[in-house]
Amino acid sequence: MVRNLTAARLLYKVSTMAKVESEDDIPFWQHAFRKARPDQKVKFLASEAGCGTDVRQRGKTVCMRYANDLNRNFVICVDSDFDGFTRPGVLSAEKLIFQTYTYSFENHHCWANGLQQVWNELGICDFDFTAFLTDFSRIIYPVLIEMLTTKASKKKAWNLTEMCGIILSAQVNKKNALDNNGQLLLREIAEHIAAWSSRQNHPTEDACNKMKAYATEKGLTADTAYLYMQGHCVLNLVERIGNTLCNKQNNFHFQVLMPSLVKCESDEMNHIIADLRRL
Repeated sequence: MVRNLTAARLLYKVSTMAKVESEDDIPFWQHAFRKARPDQKVKFLASEAGCGTDVRQRGKTVCMRYANDLNRNFVICVDSDFDGFTRPGVLSAEKLIFQTYTYSFENHHCWANGLQQVWNELGICDFDFTAFLTDFSRIIYPVLIEMLTTKASKKKAWNLTEMCGIILSAQVNKKNALDNNGQLLLREIAEHIAAWSSRQNHPTEDACNKMKAYATEKGLTADTAYLYMQGHCVLNLVERIGNTLCNKQNNFHFQVLMPSLVKCESDEMNHIIADLRRL
């Protein structure tokens, strides 16, 4: 394999080959490498084509198969998912495994300050995505802590796909749902989450408190939980809100969500940049 990679680097005239989860991940990692190492030419190799949560998981599995074969010229770049909480140390820049630190790269497109800046520049209305995402984070935070605590103990409960479905079942286009920065929408999400949470097996308070302390060290707090929730779920929710506000007059995906990545200066993004600069 080493011989093949060396030949590929020479063919593409690059200094580094980077294995990523899918084609969808490439623009994000291109952006990260440009910010960290503008002098370095990188060829990105997608593990899976297409999109979707299942594809992304398979792509990560493929990437991790190379974990023992990495060097400065061949690295892997993956979404963090919940690994930092449930499998600490598995993803490490020292091992030449670069990660998003947020759940996935999509969360970086939703970083509240950058998202709000691009939204304000578009000038559609004064909806405050920062306020909405902060309130949303406070709703999902306790559930996320219990989910991470349960998953860290290797117990099968608190299904993330179920939670995402419940969040996205809220009616964004319902009358007055987005008034006052989405308070009615947030109330509906909170009610659905509370009902779902009541049906789960809850870990002990002591175990949750330990996870809270560890999560805080990692950057996951009551105000930042949206960055550590499944990226597709958060991005889809934000995009539905944006599409409703734009009312088909503008393309929220291409005019706000995609450009917002350039504005992302979160602690998590800075961590990625610092990792890549050490490469």
